Amino acid sequence: MRLHKLSLTFCLVFLFTFEWTDASRLSVSGKKLTYNGKSVFLSGVNFAWNSYGSDFGNGKYMANSKSTFERWLKEVASKGGNSVRVWLHVEGDNTPRYDANGYVQSPDGTLFPEMKTFLNTAKANNILVVFVLWNGAYLRNRKTLDLFRDNKKLQSYIDKVLKPMVKSLAGHPALGAWEIINEPEGLIYDNTRDGNNCFNTLPLYKSGAGFNKPQQALVTMRETLLFINWQAAAIKQTDPGALVTVGTWSERSMNGLSSNSRNYYTDACLIAAGGRALGKLDFYQVHTYAYPCHASFAPNSPFKVSAARYGLDKPLVIGELSQRCSGGSSIEQLYEYAYKNGYQGAWGWQYYNDPDPKKDERDDSIDTLNKGMLKLRGRNAAGGLVNFPVN
Repeated sequence: MRLHKLSLTFCLVFLFTFEWTDASRLSVSGKKLTYNGKSVFLSGVNFAWNSYGSDFGNGKYMANSKSTFERWLKEVASKGGNSVRVWLHVEGDNTPRYDANGYVQSPDGTLFPEMKTFLNTAKANNILVVFVLWNGAYLRNRKTLDLFRDNKKLQSYIDKVLKPMVKSLAGHPALGAWEIINEPEGLIYDNTRDGNNCFNTLPLYKSGAGFNKPQQALVTMRETLLFINWQAAAIKQTDPGALVTVGTWSERSMNGLSSNSRNYYTDACLIAAGGRALGKLDFYQVHTYAYPCHASFAPNSPFKVSAARYGLDKPLVIGELSQRCSGGSSIEQLYEYAYKNGYQGAWGWQYYNDPDPKKDERDDSIDTLNKGMLKLRGRNAAGGLVNFPVN
């Protein structure tokens, strides 16, 4: 009887460990994204959040967002979308759990199963999910900011939350990628001189970087790149097949086309900051808006040049865009341009009908974003396959 129980236990552990062994997953081939061996284009939207910072963990998914997210996933699928970008910890107010000294103690009791429930629903709708761990565009939680400045505290997050989280979801066919941080440039001092060009932010001076306020909330580029390098390495150690990206706020921080731009997220820069060889990105991601919204895009913005123009060594996805801040382009034109000009994806901002349209002038309506996805529904040309089974 005891032997039988041990055998049953072993089988259950084996099945759990290899639940998704035979599943397909998003991968990289040169400068292309692929799924099940086929070149694909990630046509989708930013959910970002339903309840800012409180969509997952501590029972929040069931209480706040499950029904809304499930409805949105079905609608995105019906419009031909194949991917969504969703924010997780955000500023760190709900998860993870910090102790009084700012060390991470645990995720909480519900975070991992809630994420898996969301992924299962995404899979049922043939949608890939990119989980965004942190928000650099707006970050007020002092304990989360300390993860950039204190390596022991960052390691406590990696050991207590990140690695267990990645392990619990490893190989899930709907898990498209992990994004370490949204728009880290919001946190960065934009006028730091450094002998190593990877950490020298003078090219970003007066560019708009460092928009997180107050000044005490800013960090150096070196600290930011270490923050990314260590977490990317931990993800790769735990799930070697997982993809990792970062959502850059502008093309100015991920290319070297002019004297006021630089690619800070190269393999060499990330490793120089953190020293962990696995801590690299698998694909680049850029956000782009005309500023002001009625103006034209900047000369080197994605909607003015092809992806190839940046000379990058990895795939490039347009992670945020909006019709409202496009200088007059329609949402259909934006998605079409991305598809035909070498980009590997386009995600409109934001799948959320804000009751106050003046709160963020970039926000497109759900109806508008649906039109963008509909433009590419069923497409299977040189830009990549748009609709494919997630299994």
